[in-house]
Amino acid sequence: MLRARSSLAWRRRALALPALALVAAAGCKSIEGDSPVLIPNRALALSRSLSIPADTLVLAAGVLVVVDPLAPNWRIEQHALGADRYAFALTKKRFATGGDGEAMQVLRRRAGVLAREHGYSAFEVLEYDEGIESHVPIAQRVCRAVVRFARAP
Repeated sequence: MLRARSSLAWRRRALALPALALVAAAGCKSIEGDSPVLIPNRALALSRSLSIPADTLVLAAGVLVVVDPLAPNWRIEQHALGADRYAFALTKKRFATGGDGEAMQVLRRRAGVLAREHGYSAFEVLEYDEGIESHVPIAQRVCRAVVRFARAP
């Protein structure tokens, strides 16, 4: 199966859920009387005139965990089909700026790296399909391809 989940993706999701729960719980407090809160009513003082409230810091951390701006835009999975053929499955991350038309470029770059690693001189894209999968809560751009590699005669 081409859609094996990486441990990094599961780790991100495992971190995202508690962060989102903290953000949601930060707004829950009683109007009357004293009640314990998860996030103290304090602020990080950066200078005399600038301070950042703790709830804003928690919210920013939650957004960073979910969005993960340093992660690659595309996740590539490959599977050997035999007879010098490979199947590729590319999945774009849900929160990204731009890069909607770069699936073929990413595929060709990965196929070129794979060709060099295994001593192939060329490759040909036999099948190529690009589209959008409607996942909850946000749709995701995907690409599927089959590539045949060839050695020099």
